[in-house]
Amino acid sequence: MTEASIVRFTNSSSIDELNIAINIVCQENIQGLLLLTCVDNNYLEPQINKILSDCQLPIGGGMFPKIIYHGKNYSQGAIIVGLRIKPEIINYPMYNSDERDIDQYIQSNSLVIQHHKSFLILSDALCNASEDFVDHFYNYMGSGVTVIGGGAGSLDFLPRPVIYTNQGVKGYITQVIALPCSLINSIGHGWEIADGPYLVTSADGHYVHSLNYQSTFSLYKKVVQQQVAVPLSDNFFVEYAKSFPLGMASLDGEILVRDPIQTNASYLECVGNVLVNSMVYLLKSDKHKMLASTQKVANEIALDKQENKTLLLFNCISRDSFLGTDINEELSIIQNTLPETPLIGAMALGEIANTDNGSIRLLNKTTVLGAF
Repeated sequence: MTEASIVRFTNSSSIDELNIAINIVCQENIQGLLLLTCVDNNYLEPQINKILSDCQLPIGGGMFPKIIYHGKNYSQGAIIVGLRIKPEIINYPMYNSDERDIDQYIQSNSLVIQHHKSFLILSDALCNASEDFVDHFYNYMGSGVTVIGGGAGSLDFLPRPVIYTNQGVKGYITQVIALPCSLINSIGHGWEIADGPYLVTSADGHYVHSLNYQSTFSLYKKVVQQQVAVPLSDNFFVEYAKSFPLGMASLDGEILVRDPIQTNASYLECVGNVLVNSMVYLLKSDKHKMLASTQKVANEIALDKQENKTLLLFNCISRDSFLGTDINEELSIIQNTLPETPLIGAMALGEIANTDNGSIRLLNKTTVLGAF
């Protein structure tokens, strides 16, 4: 089987090193580029834009808090993936509109990829409209498609351009990379119900204002207090939010995790939408459950009979925060299960993939592993 890609890695934050690596990869017989880089490289926008606009090949990718290479994670550096298959890349600027407008917008801009079945989807994590786009993109493409991807951005949650295009680095867009090859995926998170359910009585997109007609923050603090042995301080959220996400149960029994990231001591802001009148739970996990979930994900990819040469991971950055130094153990589980295929990827702010029922969803605190 011909390799679908070649990979070059640098752990340098230098934009000159990035340019050298891109030029080396472009000398190979490739038809497109996927760039995964760290936000903390702090590339100067005029310089990176010139590199991108000078390239004659289709370019996609994004800036993330960390990147993953050969079972380790890095907070500086870049991964340059030279695609030997020609990708079709569409960049969708996001905007707020009603559902009819979104459907028409997707249909009119997606004709060139409508017959593809394998997709990478990268979004600006600060763009709240991206989740609605993903939902309607699935409605347009229909069943039988396979997707992996994630949210680009920084842990400081400040707006900045984070998606790579041939026109430069862009913000507030969702990028779809259609691949003319087979893609397989597997997902898992290892979180389980600790308490609930609670009725969402007031919410607006990512913001959950009340549960059971109570302030979300007040009720969240109360139920977290029941899970821990020490009294919680007023600023407990910073320490405990990573350990106690919210979860919504789907009709097929799967738990869709929603990661609380900010609060004003009244609402909770999550990575992803939480719907009014839905039922949410408090979730919990531990290192062993999370690593067992990761092993299951890796095993599912390993059992597939295809000889995949590119192993691409989008792992939630909050798993890194939760596991701490054990995060490399999680990454090593995947690499050791598939030792013949170098593991590359990114720590994302929200992950994108098919769930078990086939629908494409924005996920949190989840491991999304793909191979092509």
